[in-house]
Amino acid sequence: MFGSLSSLPQAQRWRQQAYPVAAVLALIRRDDTSKGSAPAPHYLLIQRQTEPYLGKWALVGGRWEFGETLATAITREVKEETELDTTFVALRGMVNERIAPAGSTEDGAHFLLFVCQVSTPSGTAREQAEGPVAWFSREDLLELNRRQQIISTDYTILQWFTQQESPLSFIEAEVVVRGGAEASGELVRFGTR
Repeated sequence: MFGSLSSLPQAQRWRQQAYPVAAVLALIRRDDTSKGSAPAPHYLLIQRQTEPYLGKWALVGGRWEFGETLATAITREVKEETELDTTFVALRGMVNERIAPAGSTEDGAHFLLFVCQVSTPSGTAREQAEGPVAWFSREDLLELNRRQQIISTDYTILQWFTQQESPLSFIEAEVVVRGGAEASGELVRFGTR
């Protein structure tokens, strides 16, 4: 299935892409200390308003535009989607995400995801044109995943890259998308070779 992606007709590729699309994703964490106990990490997500994954919660981010540095790309995307000013901290890893269509009505796609840690010590995240934004605890993320309300790759990125301190890992992700009114993606593989 994934071996045949390169021969997929351009008409069946997401936005007729000829090459993998580079995108930046932000790991944005704040610790909630309001309950008086140990700080509890919360992560900022956005609810997608466009395909693919319409209505699903996702990491904040988007296309890495031509000519931008990585730090510029991720801070711009966060600002556009949340109004937050951020500082680039580190590249936590890269994910080569290949999306295979489960049938003839779905599109295949190929993305190179640059997962960036950013800091935002202050400010309030606000909904912009890209969709609602909200902070989620680890328990909230687990529930979103259980209910299939978060993009499976993004959930796994949060689990994988927030547990490690080491910058830059290379991960391969393979996803099968099933269409219909409630489109979902099945993460088939996420790991190193």
